[in-house]
Amino acid sequence: MATVGGLAGSLFDSLLGATVQAGYYCPQCGRETEQAIHRCGRQPIYVRGWHWLDNDWVNFFATLAGALVAGALGALALYLR
Repeated sequence: MATVGGLAGSLFDSLLGATVQAGYYCPQCGRETEQAIHRCGRQPIYVRGWHWLDNDWVNFFATLAGALVAGALGALALYLR
């Protein structure tokens, strides 16, 4: 249950990160970043995703999804017992 829940959380993290996580481009460094303020101190240009969905929120939702999957499997195992 823990393994499947962890795998589900990891896959959900990848899905959110690739599709709806905010992404920025720093013209000063020429790099993409996930941060609203880049390490060089410049404000990068918003290029994709939802503005409010940063890496912290992606991690939160992925952890929540993994926990829900593991909990559901645990409940199913008790039910089928």
